[in-house]
Amino acid sequence: MKRRAFLFSGIALLSGCGAVGMGRGGGDMGGFAEMMRKQQEQAMQGMENIGAKQKLMQDLMNNPDLPAWHAQREKMALAVGDRTFDKSFERVFDGMTVALATLGSRVNNMERVSGYITASIPDLGPAKTQAMQKDGMRQYAVAKGYPPTLVDQSGGAFDFDVGGTSNMMARSMSGLTLSLVRQSAKQTKVKLRFDNVYYPELVNEYYKTVWAAVDKQMFLDQSLD
Repeated sequence: MKRRAFLFSGIALLSGCGAVGMGRGGGDMGGFAEMMRKQQEQAMQGMENIGAKQKLMQDLMNNPDLPAWHAQREKMALAVGDRTFDKSFERVFDGMTVALATLGSRVNNMERVSGYITASIPDLGPAKTQAMQKDGMRQYAVAKGYPPTLVDQSGGAFDFDVGGTSNMMARSMSGLTLSLVRQSAKQTKVKLRFDNVYYPELVNEYYKTVWAAVDKQMFLDQSLD
């Protein structure tokens, strides 16, 4: 009887261990399933983000401007886009070309007779340019109904940086124009405009940068008058 009782006790103990093992195994499977579910959700969210970024890039290529931006730039052009210098046309024209060179702007066309100059936009430095262009992209995204975080790269094998891609495109297409008009023998009016630069804060920074370089060059040229 004692031997039979011992056998029953051993069987019961082994059965209990098996039940515990089965329970743990089931728990591990449940955790694995939850992990797979989260990974699938993240993958779906990543694909949705990529689709939204592609649509945002399409919107940007079709119409990179905003009505509010256009209105701000118009006011800015009237306020700071035109300057009158009490210097001869030749002196102002030469000062403009030298100032652009100091800013790293490449002169594409220069017509002294008509007083027309076209050049690439000045170099503000990579960090400043990237920061301002990303700010503009975030404002554009919000205006078009996208979350501002969409501009930044969130990771993933197929994800891309909307801000970085748009910045390269914008810089390759942008530039500036200078129009000089003789007001008198000793007075010249200059009109400065930026082409394909839409974000008003960036436009304002370019205005300040160019005019500061021009004023500095005019000061250095005082001895030539």
